[in-house]
Formats: sequence, C-alpha cells, structure tokens
Amino acid sequence: MCGIVGVYHYRGGRALPDLIRAQAAVLSHRGPDDEGVWCEGSAGLGHRRLSIVDPGPGGHQPMSNEDGSLWLTVNGELYGWRDIRRRLIARRHRFRGASDAEIVLHLYEDEGDELMSTLRGEFAFALYDCTSQRLLIARDRVGVKPLYYHDNGERLTFASELKALLLDPSVPREVDEQAIAEFLMFQYVPAARTIWKGVRKLPPGHLLTCDERGVRCKRYWSLPVGPPLEGSEAEYGERLRLLLDESVRLRMIADVPVGAFLSGGIDSSAVVALMTRVSSCDMQTFCVGFEEQDFSEIRHARRVAMHLGTTHHEFIVRPRALEVLPHLIWGLDEPFADASIIPTYYVAQMARGLVKTVLSGDGGDEVFAGYKTYGAARTHERLRRIPSALRYLIGTAACGLRHDSALGRKIRRVPMSILDRHLEAMSSFPPLELQRILSSDLRRLGCGSGFLASLRRDHLCITREIGEVPALLHFDANTYLPDDVLKKVDTASMLNSLEVRIPLLDHELIEFVARIPFEYKMRGRTSKWILKSSVKDLLPPQVLQRAKKGFTVPLKNWFDGGFRRLAQEALLDARARRRGWLNTQEVGRLVRGDAGYRGRTGQLWTLVCLELWAQCYLDGAPTRALVGLILATPGLYRLVREAQFHFLPVHRAWQAGKVWFNFWTLFPFRERPKFLARTAITMLWFLAACCLNGAGFAQQVLENHD
Repeated sequence: MCGIVGVYHYRGGRALPDLIRAQAAVLSHRGPDDEGVWCEGSAGLGHRRLSIVDPGPGGHQPMSNEDGSLWLTVNGELYGWRDIRRRLIARRHRFRGASDAEIVLHLYEDEGDELMSTLRGEFAFALYDCTSQRLLIARDRVGVKPLYYHDNGERLTFASELKALLLDPSVPREVDEQAIAEFLMFQYVPAARTIWKGVRKLPPGHLLTCDERGVRCKRYWSLPVGPPLEGSEAEYGERLRLLLDESVRLRMIADVPVGAFLSGGIDSSAVVALMTRVSSCDMQTFCVGFEEQDFSEIRHARRVAMHLGTTHHEFIVRPRALEVLPHLIWGLDEPFADASIIPTYYVAQMARGLVKTVLSGDGGDEVFAGYKTYGAARTHERLRRIPSALRYLIGTAACGLRHDSALGRKIRRVPMSILDRHLEAMSSFPPLELQRILSSDLRRLGCGSGFLASLRRDHLCITREIGEVPALLHFDANTYLPDDVLKKVDTASMLNSLEVRIPLLDHELIEFVARIPFEYKMRGRTSKWILKSSVKDLLPPQVLQRAKKGFTVPLKNWFDGGFRRLAQEALLDARARRRGWLNTQEVGRLVRGDAGYRGRTGQLWTLVCLELWAQCYLDGAPTRALVGLILATPGLYRLVREAQFHFLPVHRAWQAGKVWFNFWTLFPFRERPKFLARTAITMLWFLAACCLNGAGFAQQVLENHD
C-alpha cells in the first residue's frame, strides 16, 4: 500500500514539483519506506512507498517504461502478476525490476484502457502517456483503495487522501451541505460526493481519462446481475472452496512477513484457516476486545487461534482510547462516525509492531449475506401480502409513540418498502429524524432527498433482475462496503503504515458468489450458509454455529466518562451553533437526554464526529475537552509510554512524534506558542518527577492513566 498524488494541466500550464513533493510528504504515513516525484511539462506524479514486493530500487515509483514515454504511480497490490509478466516477456517487453506495478505499464502498451479487465487486486493508479498527452487514473473494482480528484476545467489534480489534495491552492474549500445531510444519515459521505464542493471520489470500478478534450469518467466493472448459475449446493461449495484457496494463496505472496486479523467470527477464521494451509511458517494473528464482555470476541478468537496453532496477540480497548480521536479525525479527512475505527486502529497498531502486511475477513457480510437486516428483510417481505392501505394504517399507529420507543420503530416500519426499512436500520438519522436534526436552511435546500431518490432508482433496476431482498446485497456492496467498511480499514491501517489484504473481496470470487441463489447464502435464519459449508472441515463447530456478532463499540458504557464531557463541550460550543447546519434545540435535547431522546448514544457520536471534524479542518483548533482527553498532546503519552517504558522500536517513537506534529499543525499560528509551551512544561514535569521518584513512579503514572 502506498500514497499517490498528481496533476495534469490539460489546457496548458506547468506542473510544480515542489507542490507535488509537499503533497506526497503529507502522505508519509502511507509510505514511509521511499518517495519519488516526476514532473515533465504539464504533468506531474508523486509517490510514497510502503515496500511489500521488490523492496529494492526496482520498485521505486513513479516508474516508466523502456523509452520513458509512459509514467506510472500505483497504490495497492496486484495479484497473479508473475504469470502476466511471463506472458509480457514472451511478447518482448523488457522489465527493469521485479515489482508487480511494472506490469501496468506494459499491459497499457499492448491493451490500452482494456488493461483493466486483466488486472486483479486492490489498487488505485495514475498513468501518464507522454506521447498522446493523456492521463488515466483508475480504482479497483470494489473500492479497497481510495482516490480523490478535482477538475477546475483546466487542470486535474488527484491524491490518495483529501488532506494532500487540499494543499493545492486551486482546490476549493467550501463545505457541501448535501454531504453534511448524507453523513448524518449514513455516518459517512457516500461516493462520488466528498465533504468539499467540487472535489469527488473516483467510484469503485471506474476509470477516468483526461486529455486536451477534457475529463471523462466511465465504469469498467460492476457486480453481475442476472439469473443464478445452474448447479447443486455441493457444486457451489466445491467451486467456492477453490476460489477461496486461490484468493488467499495469491495474497500470501510478499517479500515481508504476513499476519492476519482474527476476530473469531466465520469470515476472519476462514481466512486464517486457509492461510495455515498455504504456509508452514509461524502465523501471527491479532485481535482486539473490550472489558465489557458483551462486546468482546477475544475468547472466540483465542479458541480459533488454539485450534489452528497460530501465535496469537490480544489488546483490550478501554474508554481512554478516545484519546486517539484527534489523530483519527485528522486521518479520516471527512466526517466519519463508524466507532469501530477505534478498535480497528489499535489492532492495526499492534500488528504493525510484528508484521508489515495482514489479511482480514472484511467483506464477508456483504458478499455472503451476513447482516441481520437481510433476515429481517425476508420476514418483512411476507408482510407485503397485507394490502398496502392496511399496512399504512398500521404504520400511522406509531405516531403516538415516543421516538425512542422500540415498539414505535417496529410499527413505523410496517408500511415501508424493503429498501426503506433497510435504510432506516442502517442509518444513524433515518429520513424522518434527519429532517428534525437539520437546520431550517438545510431543510429548505432539500438536503439528503436527492441522494435517496437516486438510491431507490438504482435499487429498483436491480430488484427487477434478481428480487428485492437479494438486491440489498448489491446495495450494500456499492455503498456501505466501499464508503464505510473499506474506508475504515484503509485509514486505520495506513495511519500505522500497515498493508491490509482482503481475500473475500477478490473480484473473481465475488462475481461467482453473486450468481449463487440467495437461499444458499441465507438458509432460514442461518447467514453465510454456503461459506460455512465450504470451510466446515477447517474450523471447530462452535465457530460455524455462532450467531452473527457485529464489530461494535460499547459507547453507552463509555458515555459516563470522557465521551459525555466531550459531547457536551463539542456540541454546545458557540462555534457549533454558528455553523448553521443543525437544529440547535434538537441537539440540546439529545445532549441532555430529554424524554424521548434517551439512549441515543450512536446519534450523539455522529454529531460529535461532525463537530470535531469541523474544528479540525475548518477552525484549526479543537475544544478544551478534546485537549484534556489527550493530556497535553496526542503524541506525548504514546511517546513516553512506548519509547521509554515498553522498549519498543525507535520508529514507533518517531511515529508518535509525527502524531504530535500533525496535531500541532491544526492550531492557528497565534495559538502554537501556547501549545508548545504546554507540551514543554508537561514533558519537563514528567521527566523531573521520574528523576526524583525513580522509574517506578513513571510506570505507576502510566498504569493509572490507563
């Protein structure tokens, strides 16, 4: 995994190498091993490298073909590239190194834009053709790797992260109010929109070309929609097992150690079980959990690790984990409120201390029908037999019940379509509640309504082909999977310079599974039936029989601690009221927990994440509560703890220092002397106390801080 940036002045102009170098430097966490910049005339590319395959100079990027007419920068990994390389060599192509990225250059020479059908992997890349003066940028089929761009009608600029793009003075910094509404609904900003007007995400499975005629974006891949494949359950299971074996084997190829995230659920357990069959080396597995046993899966992961004989590592996430929030807000670039990014960040941090690459089980829920909402949708489908007028009358009975009433929510969903019910279950603020929380100005703009209409149109087209409940899998694969799950994994891993590979999202595998009849994915109330059937010989029965358990964070349990203080100071702050995005009266009721507004910790979390993002990227300084949560700085505690008392490698201390620097840059210039003085005083106090009281005092302070 790496970070890429670039620019192309397609109406005339010169690329500035210093700007590209500065943009690439912001992405140093994505690629700490190497950096490179290429500029020629109107085009320029930048790269930050995390070396996984061919870590020597042969993999340095940006890279060119033999005559220097093509230049390339790639983020991600390509699989099956050695077979492609052999075919290209047979056609007399010459390679400079042994990098997987180099095949893109030579495939383009032979196939042009059609090379996308040959590539297999998780990638985002940019290729500039000096001869035709044409830029091509592309993103992998399911959206594992991100790519953002801005076109002002004269120049196209792009980057792996928004923060790098924002260094370009031509990129607008005006908040998109539609994105605010969509974030409040889904807890993420859906593609292709971003939080900034005029800045776009390149959607998964799309490529964009740019030349003197302008910018054109087109889809090169989509999840198959059509009649199921013919076959028996045994035939489906046998074919699936072969594809799983191949996908895991391809992702085990690396020139650095490879480990795995292991939660104890069927997805990650199946991946690790298949990994142990591919490799005879000692397998490192990593898991996080919580002190609250109802939320923790550590004991299940430990059972699987013992069964498979892996070297297992565990980490307990405590409420003090909120101190990492400033770093995550900075890393995420946009408002994002999936709280599971906190444990994901910590498991990535733990893994990075021992390996450079891990495999994960992400994507299994969307591919194999793992979410509980799919089972609820099948039940809801039976209600369609009731006349619509009667269902509408039943739904109106919910009007007299409180907003936070579970019974009221169930009754309110009776007249809904399957998609609308699914949207409400997956939303932080469903459409009705969204209209209450938005300010009158945003309501007048119709924020959120246009996006919902487009979602319904797309869903209706797929429903006509495969049915309403199976179409929900396509819906989630095109929205929640890339914009929430994969965004979370990419950010959490890249902030720790860790590569995550996802076997269950291999495009050949998901194309096959998409054509398996839905009844083999969900049998009765048993989800992922065909996956469990295909790996039942590898795992203990307890794993196969466990009910689905989401990767949730005990926010309600944490609310009485630092999170309550953070919510009050952030959401009741004068700056939050002046933004004009929210109905301040509704926000006040939520914060106070008035009657009808109790138990809405998830909605409070969404609002807090929005406000902290605004303070980070619009105001440039966080609230006093946020500073208090992380002591003097977010890096200070990690720096002292990790470098001095846990004797971890020096590079971990350096990373902690970079966290401090990132936080420093968020403050306005007039605030920085005070911030620096506070840091210095705290450091001197701590070191003096250690000298006077001995190392035992330092250890005691750190333990009490936990």
